[in-house]
Amino acid sequence: MNPVYTHEEVIANFQALISSWNFNAKLRQLGIGAMHIMRRRQMLLELKGLFAGLWRLALTRSFPGDGQQIFEGYLEHCLSNSKSDKNARQLVERSRQYAEMLNLRGDTDFSEVSRHLTSFLHLPESARKGATLKLALDIRQMYNFIFERMI
Repeated sequence: MNPVYTHEEVIANFQALISSWNFNAKLRQLGIGAMHIMRRRQMLLELKGLFAGLWRLALTRSFPGDGQQIFEGYLEHCLSNSKSDKNARQLVERSRQYAEMLNLRGDTDFSEVSRHLTSFLHLPESARKGATLKLALDIRQMYNFIFERMI
């Protein structure tokens, strides 16, 4: 027998997951230090949007009938409980963009998303391919983290 979870419980669990993920470590891995204030702010928004998009992907796998509704409930929660409307709107927009991007290939291939993210890093062409592959593997790890701890 599968336990039944309310949408609010699933959303609360996701909020705990996103709060526990170490985005600062990922920024450092990407070569974005504390002194890169604007790039850091942009990539933090991108990574949080990606995290939500990956969660949406995991939701559709675990809750096929309710996944999209739970995801939209989370986005509404972000907008209604935000201190800064602009930041919340940007996060919701990025979350939806990454959810759409991830819909194309599901959980089988994260290379397109990885290429998109590495385009923000201003790497020389010689380093971009390796960084894209490494980031795709990191995104897989992030997805597994979310999927394994989702409920």
